[in-house]
Amino acid sequence: MVTFFPVGIVRNAINKMSTGNWAGAESTIEINADLVSGLQGLADFSHVVVIFHLDQIPPFDKAKQLLRQPRGMEHLPPVGVFAQRTKFRPNPIGVTPVKLISIDGNVLTVSGLDAMDGTPVLDIKPFIPEFDSVDNSKQADWVPAMLKGYF
Repeated sequence: MVTFFPVGIVRNAINKMSTGNWAGAESTIEINADLVSGLQGLADFSHVVVIFHLDQIPPFDKAKQLLRQPRGMEHLPPVGVFAQRTKFRPNPIGVTPVKLISIDGNVLTVSGLDAMDGTPVLDIKPFIPEFDSVDNSKQADWVPAMLKGYF
């Protein structure tokens, strides 16, 4: 058995699933008061990686979501769930690097977080380019078409 507890909660004006324009989305993350000292030093980073529980997404449906067209775009080829960044996952976990705008007490203000209001945050990590990017990476040919309008 795997057990997680939220370290905080997302607050924003987003209350329905969206398929794009996340770059301009501004959110706050309210960190649990007993964990606030864990934020020390985080303000020295421009970006953080937010890991969150997609608790407001319908349960994973293997028949419909194990193999599907990215973002439901009919002109794209069907690919498996593990070849996509879809919110429909066997384990509803989201991972997103975001811009860290500010930290005020236990509240982080970020932009670019693709999570709805009330989403539980499982962890926050600093974005460190040496860990979070790789040289000579490649991606599927369909990805640029799927990303149009996403950010």
